[in-house]
Amino acid sequence: MIAFMEAGIYARISKDTEGTELGVTRQQEDCRAEATRRGWNVKDLYIDNDVSATRSKVRPSYQRMMRDVTTGRINAIVVWDVDRLTRTPRELEDLIDLADKYGVAFANVGGDIDLSTPDGRMMARIKGTLARREVEQMSKRLRRKFQQKAESGEPHGYSPYGFTRVEGVDVVNEEQAAVVREVAARVLAHESLRSIVTDLNARGIHGPKSPQWNSTILRQILVRPSNAGLRQYQGKVIGKSTTQPIYDEGTHNRLVSLLTDPSRRSNHVGPGYKYLLSGVAICGRDGTVIDDNLGRRVEGGCRGVMRRQIGRTTTSKRTGGLKRQPPSYCCSVCFRVRRSQELVDTLVSEIVIARLAQPDAISMFAVTDSTAADEAQAVMSAVDAKLEIAADQFADDAITGAQLKRITARLRDERKLADNKFKAAQPHTAVAELTDGDVRANWAALPISARREAIESLMRVIIMPAGSGRRFDPEDVVIEWLT
Repeated sequence: MIAFMEAGIYARISKDTEGTELGVTRQQEDCRAEATRRGWNVKDLYIDNDVSATRSKVRPSYQRMMRDVTTGRINAIVVWDVDRLTRTPRELEDLIDLADKYGVAFANVGGDIDLSTPDGRMMARIKGTLARREVEQMSKRLRRKFQQKAESGEPHGYSPYGFTRVEGVDVVNEEQAAVVREVAARVLAHESLRSIVTDLNARGIHGPKSPQWNSTILRQILVRPSNAGLRQYQGKVIGKSTTQPIYDEGTHNRLVSLLTDPSRRSNHVGPGYKYLLSGVAICGRDGTVIDDNLGRRVEGGCRGVMRRQIGRTTTSKRTGGLKRQPPSYCCSVCFRVRRSQELVDTLVSEIVIARLAQPDAISMFAVTDSTAADEAQAVMSAVDAKLEIAADQFADDAITGAQLKRITARLRDERKLADNKFKAAQPHTAVAELTDGDVRANWAALPISARREAIESLMRVIIMPAGSGRRFDPEDVVIEWLT
């Protein structure tokens, strides 16, 4: 029997929804009284509040207590009950090994946990097994409860940004919903998430959980089905929600398609990509311009990427004074071709506007067909449900492996066809938005990233050499149409 015991009190509660820590406080009081009754000195307290003992989540105080046992800082542990320490048989065996190796004494408020005797170990294992069973039963009940709530369209968890929970139903928070609608419209206009985030932070609009916004949080909000009054369960939309929608399903489908498109460019806008044609236009030095009455094109040539450069300071031949040249696009490979940024930007913009103002532009660059998108998505959801049913039937030996393979192959073909129809109904470039209404006004309203996207989807811009001292000639900018 150890004459003097340095004890550690361990207290834990899985859920503390109000953040009051009353549960662990009560455990501490009872454990301290038990330690006093035994004549043990309380060396330290180890508190894990609102932390489960059954998940993979690390319990910091528990880990610290284990380190203190191995270093000899404490040689006794007091808990309210064994399930406060662990609810997993595997972890209980680790505690038993610890008691053997370091001679640790255990005490619980309801009685002794003597891990040094066979009977004590048996009782601890029985209690641990019963606790584990209760956890599994509780988990099963909760999963069924959450599934039932989802099937009824009821919300679960905290009320998300844009909503307020009122009597179990998420209703639209108009102030926050206005932000969601604004950013949705800007994303559909092909403005980058990064530029939107920068603007929101500059305007002092508070984020969902912290004052600052970032692109990840914004994207998560925009692809959320609840924004369109849809209920999601285990990553899949299963029907309508009791939640009031912020915008319609067509808008949601367009946002999801745009933000999950693997070909979508990164939101990072680095140096040299803040201007219309920097990194887009290419050098045509030593290339041959061919006019075949179907459009000018350039064969051969440098093909170096043009980058925007600030104007150089030169000496005036007439006055001898210094003068600053305007910003220009310069070839980043041969450095022999340079053209005024303003004049080239204006010329290319006017060409784009003129092309998209033509009567055939609307049909060539049609905007989203939300009805077709909704129908295609419904087909994909139905196919996914059938695939799950087939998997369950195979697991229950209702069908053979060969039947499962045949069913899966047919359903995947059907889903692929629906997915292609869904993608075809989505806007692939900013060009689709430009053709709707006043093209010139639409172009002026687009952010620079969307204008660049439109140009890259329509044409290849080649800047030809013109010789030193020559005035700007529109003929030196060659447009190769891609569409």
